[in-house]
Amino acid sequence: MFSRPHHQRIETLLQGLDASFLADCGCYFAGGTAIALQLGEFRRSDDIDFVCASVEGYRRLREAVFAKGFEALAKRALPLLRPIRADQYGVRCVLGDAQAPVKFEIVREARIALTPGKERIGGVLLLSREDLFAEKLLANTDRGLDRSTLHRDLIDLLVMQMHWGPIPDAAWRKAREAYGESVDKALGQVSELLRQPARLRECLEAMDCDAGTRAALEAQLLGSH
Repeated sequence: MFSRPHHQRIETLLQGLDASFLADCGCYFAGGTAIALQLGEFRRSDDIDFVCASVEGYRRLREAVFAKGFEALAKRALPLLRPIRADQYGVRCVLGDAQAPVKFEIVREARIALTPGKERIGGVLLLSREDLFAEKLLANTDRGLDRSTLHRDLIDLLVMQMHWGPIPDAAWRKAREAYGESVDKALGQVSELLRQPARLRECLEAMDCDAGTRAALEAQLLGSH
């Protein structure tokens, strides 16, 4: 059981998904929410994100959604706030209600190959740690300099390393093969932004990070500031 009410709602929604069908399609729970839920809910995360790198698997997902809508992905009725939509880039909808909406998305991953992890949350299979790292490296390169993201991809990467150790070589390799030197350049540029005390604290506050995580990140990034 998770302690944050919104995370409890997310877990309930995950439990209603057809975990076997998603896994058979090579579709794995990933993104910031999957990371936060594995790492003691160190921050609030609002969405449900899956990734699918399998051409055949994504074709099956698209066909199922075209035929049955969101019912194709669930084993019981779930509250659908906005209709499901699917295109070449992914499948998306909004679950829950107006007071507590949860964005749901399956991203068609065409940049790197993906492998499943061994862990599950709410019954659904998680993306491997190696690929969670790789996806975050790519995300930071895509949007890390966008202030509206709160630089959360780098913050997630730092917390992941606190708990899981250094970024795996295989994750670096996948990210660099996809995006080249821009992966390293983006890390450096976003790190510089987060070394500004006011900006770091603003981001950690907005992300509702817990006190222990805030202290650890401030010590790592700010040092003697």
